[in-house]
Amino acid sequence: MKTVISSRMDGVSESATLKLNAMVQTMKAQGIDVVNLTAGEPDFAVPEEAKKAVIDAVNANKSKYTPAAGIPEFREAIASKTNLQQPHVAKIQPWKGAEVVVTNGGKQALFNSFLALLNEGDEVLIPSPFWLSYPEMVKLAGGTPKLIHAPFSQHFKITPEQLKAAITPKTKVLVLNSPSNPTGMMYSRAEFEALGKVLMSDLAKNVWVISDEIYDRITFGSVEFASFLDCAPELRSRSITVNGMSKSAAMTGWRIGWSVAPSEITSAMITLQGQSTSNINALAQWASLAALKLPDSYFEKNAEIYHRRRDLALEILKKNRKIEVISPDGAFYIFLGVKGALKAGEDSFGFSERLLNEAKVAVVPGTPFGEPNFVRMSFALDDRSLQEGCERIVKFLS
Repeated sequence: MKTVISSRMDGVSESATLKLNAMVQTMKAQGIDVVNLTAGEPDFAVPEEAKKAVIDAVNANKSKYTPAAGIPEFREAIASKTNLQQPHVAKIQPWKGAEVVVTNGGKQALFNSFLALLNEGDEVLIPSPFWLSYPEMVKLAGGTPKLIHAPFSQHFKITPEQLKAAITPKTKVLVLNSPSNPTGMMYSRAEFEALGKVLMSDLAKNVWVISDEIYDRITFGSVEFASFLDCAPELRSRSITVNGMSKSAAMTGWRIGWSVAPSEITSAMITLQGQSTSNINALAQWASLAALKLPDSYFEKNAEIYHRRRDLALEILKKNRKIEVISPDGAFYIFLGVKGALKAGEDSFGFSERLLNEAKVAVVPGTPFGEPNFVRMSFALDDRSLQEGCERIVKFLS
C-alpha cells in the first residue's frame, strides 16, 4: 500500500529527550527506582508573582484571544529586556515591541524563524554538538543542515576559521546557542566578536544568524553572558534572537518563548503564526509578563543553586577516570565523555540503555546531539537525587 505520509517527514527523527523521559516515567509508574537525569526542566516552583498574575488575569476576564504576536505590554517588556542585553544595538536602533513575536515556547520561535527564512536546499550551519531539534526543524522547513564539528579539545565551540571554511553560496543561516544545550559551554564576548567579523565579510553577506539564548539567566561566572548581537551590532538587520521563560523562570509547561527580529522577518513570522497556532495562551502571557519583571536577584538565586549542584555532580563524577568532562559555564547540563566505557561496537545509545537497565539511571545519548561518545545529564533536580544518580554512574563504570 502506498504511504500517505508526506515526504517532508523523511529523515526527521523523534525527540530523543522526550522519548526517554516518557520511558522513565513509565518505569517509575511500575515502581522501579530510577534516577532521571534526562529532562531539561527546572525543579523550582513557578514564581509566586506569575501565579498571582494568572489569578488576577482570570478575575479581570483577560483570557480571550490576543493578537497573534502577543499582548502589547508583554512584547514591549521583551523588547526592553533585549535592549538591556544588547546595549550596543540599542544605541544604534533599539528594538520595539512590534519586532517581537510571543511564541509557544522557544521551540516555536526557532521553527517560525526557519520557515520564514529558508527556501528549498538552503544550507543552515549548525555547530556540533547541537540541540537535537535544530537539524530536524531545518529539514521540515526544506533546508539542509550542515554541521560544523567543535570537538572536546575546543570546548565544543567553533572557531572563526571553521565558520569561514563552512560558508558556501548556499549558506542562508548560522545557528548559535550560548549557553549551550547539551554542553553548557558559553562563547565569550571576544569569541562572538571574532565570529561576527567573519559574518560581516563579503563571503557571508547573505547569511542570517539565529541566536538561541534560552539559558541566558543560568550562568556560573566562569564566562560572562554576552548576547551575540551585542558583540556584532552591525548584523541587526539579519539576526534573530530567541529566548523564553521556560528555563529562567521554571515555566516549562506554560510554553512561553519569543523571537526578536527585524520588522520584515517579524511580519513574516506573525503571518505564519496567525495561520498556524494564532496567539499563545493568554493567561500564560500575563504570568510571563509578571515573571519577566522580577528583579535580577530572583534569577541570580536560582543560578547559585544550579552552580552548587554542578559542583556537587562534578566532584562525584571526576572520581572515575573513564569519564571525560568539561565544567559547564551555564545551563544545567553536564556532557559526559564515556568513550572509555563503551563496549566494542557500542555508541551512546547502547551505553545509555545499559546504564538504565543495570544502574537504573537515565541519561540522554549524545548521538542525537552529534556526539556518539558522549551522554547528556541534567542537574536540574534535588541534591539527594542528583548525588544518588552520580554515585550510581561512578559505581556502574567501576
